[in-house]
Amino acid sequence: MPSTTRIPPELCDQTIDYLWDDLESLRACSLTCKDWLPSSRFHLFRNLRLRHADDVVRFRALLTSSPSIAHLVRKLSLSADYDGTTTDGTAREDDGWVNGAAELFPWLDNVTTLALARVRWHALSAETRAAFAGVSQSVRQLFLFEVSFDASRDVIAFLSAFPSLNDLYFQAVSWKHDSPSPFDEPTTGLQIRDAVQDAGRMHLSYLFLDPKSSPTLVTEWLLKHPDEQHLQTIQLCWRELENTQAVGDLLQASGSSLESLQVEFPAGISEDAVMHNHLSLANNTGLRALHFGGLDVRASQAFVSNRLFPWVTAMLSQVGSRHLEEVSFALEIASVQDLLALDWARIDADLCREEFRGLMVMFYVSCDQDGMAKEVRREISERLGGFQERGKLCISCI
Repeated sequence: MPSTTRIPPELCDQTIDYLWDDLESLRACSLTCKDWLPSSRFHLFRNLRLRHADDVVRFRALLTSSPSIAHLVRKLSLSADYDGTTTDGTAREDDGWVNGAAELFPWLDNVTTLALARVRWHALSAETRAAFAGVSQSVRQLFLFEVSFDASRDVIAFLSAFPSLNDLYFQAVSWKHDSPSPFDEPTTGLQIRDAVQDAGRMHLSYLFLDPKSSPTLVTEWLLKHPDEQHLQTIQLCWRELENTQAVGDLLQASGSSLESLQVEFPAGISEDAVMHNHLSLANNTGLRALHFGGLDVRASQAFVSNRLFPWVTAMLSQVGSRHLEEVSFALEIASVQDLLALDWARIDADLCREEFRGLMVMFYVSCDQDGMAKEVRREISERLGGFQERGKLCISCI
């Protein structure tokens, strides 16, 4: 009798897992045999992206024929496109189909990641906004890109509907009107405070704030969650110079949980913020990575002293962590002479602290002129001579 060799099912699963991002191959695997169908479907429908009404119609038809597919969806992306421009030249949103997509939400009971792009929250129907409440309970990752609201209070109410949130990406989010803080209003404030108190599972660990949104609003919302500050990673680009104290409050609230911090202040920091120590890292004793971005020497103006970026040296000197492993600087210069404006003596002294022995320091330098790389590397290396005896210096010119 002819012998039959059967491949162990776990090897088949591993092979299909290797193809997780190859949709054509996954579709072929799903048609190969009945045993390969579950693993193939797991990857094919794990991420569901709906971009227009036709996508909604097709997926609804698929669920009608195979309802079990709904339970495989872990990430739901509703990404609207723009449909031309209005008479005043602004982009015209094409997000009306989202109301139809909301009819699918009751079936999608395992969604842990939600992404919204180019959606007008205030233009959705009341039924659609209510349907989001059912999905939001299990969402742990929330991506918002170019989502618009009617008023700032609506943003707070929206965020407060996600009690299990771990990661928040808040990019180019906008609202038409600045409204009074909902926490200060008797009825609305009580509802949101109740939602905050019920958010016992919310341990936000990752926060991304970009400069096109108001970081203050999100920061103040986070600070309304007492005893729920477990941020491990913060990436923020802060333009609101009048309220840098909010950054300091967030850093202090994050405490020893914070492991990675990336900060960028495109417009610089006010003298008052530096003098009153708004950006202290003394409480962040678990910090492992510190990244300073957007250090544009050409656009900066000195104050307090004749040195640029005094907030950088102030933050470096107050690092309270003994676990720091890497520090990076993203510099933009027009000439090598621009480097002379930094307080290299203080930077070198701070990086030479005994507890930082073995530290990795990286400089990413954007140069306007070609052929500057060698001079830039020599200048920085000479300025940080003391540190190089204790740690590793990497300089990349781009």
